[in-house]
Formats: sequence, structure tokens, C-alpha cells
Amino acid sequence: MKIRTARDIGILIKEARTRRGLSQAALAKMINTTQTWVSWIENGKPSAQIGNVLLALTTLGVELDFQIPSAPTSAADLHQHNADEQHVGDDDDEIPYKL
Repeated sequence: MKIRTARDIGILIKEARTRRGLSQAALAKMINTTQTWVSWIENGKPSAQIGNVLLALTTLGVELDFQIPSAPTSAADLHQHNADEQHVGDDDDEIPYKL
């Protein structure tokens, strides 16, 4: 799953939490926060502290694998890279599961 927005992270956390059979309150207790915070994150709150989000993800066993794209060597390469990023039919844009 490609993560592009805070909402994408929220969907990921919710899916991982429900697969483990945890309530929002149970996850909150595990990471020393509140059920309200977990709800905010699962609903895509964009201003969450990254350290807390990473703690939630690692507590749920989610592994992160970041990939840095290679640098474009010319203006034409940069234009092509930007066009590829905006490709409408990209399969990675689809959510691979239903909640």
C-alpha cells in the first residue's frame, strides 16, 4: 500500500489494529495515549506527532519500507517523473482491502 496522506496512515493503523482484535482503547493503553487520539489518527488527523504515529505502527507490528527515488538527470527526466506520479490508472492508488 502506498502511503500518500494522513488518511492513508489512518486506514493502515485501523486495519492493523482490527486484524489484531484490538479496540481503539486497548491500542491507546498499549502506547500510553487516549482512545480519542487513536480515533483522530484513524480518521486522518494531519497534525499528529510522527513519533506517536510510529509508535502505534510498530506496536501493531507494521513494518515500514521507504524508497527514495533516484534523482532525475535532466529536465526531461524530471517532467517524465512528475507525469508518472500523476498517472490516473495506477494500480497502487487502489486500497487493497475493504474496512
